[in-house]
Amino acid sequence: MFRYKFLFVVIFLITISSCSKSKNIEIIFEENFMYKAQKELISELKLANTNKGIKDILLNQDWIEDFKINFRINGNVRIIINTKIPIFIWNEKYYIDTNMEKFNFDKKNNQLIKVFCPSNQLIDAMSLINFINTEIKLEQNKFTQLDFKYSSGWILVSQNNTEIKFGKVISKDRLNSFKQSLNYVYESNSIPSMIDLRYKDGIALNYGK
Repeated sequence: MFRYKFLFVVIFLITISSCSKSKNIEIIFEENFMYKAQKELISELKLANTNKGIKDILLNQDWIEDFKINFRINGNVRIIINTKIPIFIWNEKYYIDTNMEKFNFDKKNNQLIKVFCPSNQLIDAMSLINFINTEIKLEQNKFTQLDFKYSSGWILVSQNNTEIKFGKVISKDRLNSFKQSLNYVYESNSIPSMIDLRYKDGIALNYGK
């Protein structure tokens, strides 16, 4: 998983035909070119022949956070687009952003953590992933999957296939234990097959298969 920080814009210039006149649509993506849908948007805008048509196409994009359109006197159009930034992938169907909004997963950005849980557990998933992004050294610890099962609770899987068991409640104490256990594992240069955080009096490490 990686942190998103984009320092540049991506600009596209489209020439379209409208009412027998040629005009340009300038599209500015203020974040990195991320989604397959962005290429599809460019193709759709080439077919738009009215200002309303352009706006309707933009409103129909679930990955757009917001946009601004400048319809100029000469018929040219300037569009500035802010895209939603996904935090994790939910049930292999949707991206989830920081506002807990879902939008279609386009099979890209597979470096994001894949979360499998019912919708009523999404807040807990976001809480854990926010903790990982802010408190865990990702260059030392990378995670690929987070699962919730009603029988056993939350299980986080690392890139090294270590399972971290949180139980059904992701409490502050368990988050702190999670961070401490990762520090211990890194310092001791040992990779357990399981880290169990469900005990009240400590942490269990399992080095077997």
